[in-house]
Amino acid sequence: MPHHANRLTHLFWLTLATMLAVAQAQTAPSDRTEAVELAADSAEVDDANGVSIYRGDVVLTRGALRITGDLMRVFTDAERQLERVVVEGTPATYRETLPDAAPRRAEAPRMEYYARGPERLVLLEGGELRQGDNTVTGQTITHYPAENRTVADGDGDGDGRVNVRVLPAPEGDQ
Repeated sequence: MPHHANRLTHLFWLTLATMLAVAQAQTAPSDRTEAVELAADSAEVDDANGVSIYRGDVVLTRGALRITGDLMRVFTDAERQLERVVVEGTPATYRETLPDAAPRRAEAPRMEYYARGPERLVLLEGGELRQGDNTVTGQTITHYPAENRTVADGDGDGDGRVNVRVLPAPEGDQ
């Protein structure tokens, strides 16, 4: 087999392993059995340094989770376990469909997803987190999915404030 073809085969398997690690860490336990799909214009995997880079209309999906952006960097540890994902876009987006609840959606120019210590999604450079008609906007927003907890910091360029909109639950849902 020519060297180029052997390298492409190796790249394919490394990319697939990275995608599986990303999707497993980002999804609910029930989603870990779902198929992983990643689409991008290009992929580069540096297994020695634990970094994979995906460029061009990047879409990562698995079960109820979908993350999109223009550029996605995936960081893994020495055992190739996911540590974090950094996504940049115009905007980068996050969507998680939840059972018996409105989908959780987020967008920002830059997002970071941390799989450990504790699991969290960080929206940077001005973002918005939505669930149904409820929203949080701010310069930096950190959401802890397992705790259903959000921390937001204000916009440094605007009025320096966080904006939160929470609608009351419809009667019968209380």
